[in-house]
Amino acid sequence: MTEASFSLPPATEFAHKAAEKRAAEEERRRQMHEIGDTHRAELIETLLGPQEINVDEVLRRAATLIRSASDQGLNEVLAFRYPCEILADHGRAIVGNDPDWPSSLRGRPLVLFNIWREHLRPLGYGLRAEILDYRNDVPGDAGSFLFWGNSGD
Repeated sequence: MTEASFSLPPATEFAHKAAEKRAAEEERRRQMHEIGDTHRAELIETLLGPQEINVDEVLRRAATLIRSASDQGLNEVLAFRYPCEILADHGRAIVGNDPDWPSSLRGRPLVLFNIWREHLRPLGYGLRAEILDYRNDVPGDAGSFLFWGNSGD
């Protein structure tokens, strides 16, 4: 090839352009993380705040989730997801499979646990918790699963 058939700027120009692109992407990720942290803090505050929950509505939603999962051949369904920061031990009891994990619940997860204990457990529904994800190598979100049949074993 000859100089007349193509034109290519110096490699340093592309390296600079790539570096600018990476820096812009890193800034976008930092901003998204900051926004996510703000939303997470607001969610935690909401979940730990005063809880006015309509029990009948919770039970209707649970019935809908259970029916839908059962129609799909499932024996369990994620009923509630919440940040581990609202747990008294930040999820340690759940990670350690401590049978006393419910004692770490606070706020809305505790209220929903009590609704399960009073209304759904007598009907044979189980409840288990697990860590759903990790943030910086510590428990991020936990989930409470309703189960029936052998799913909770």
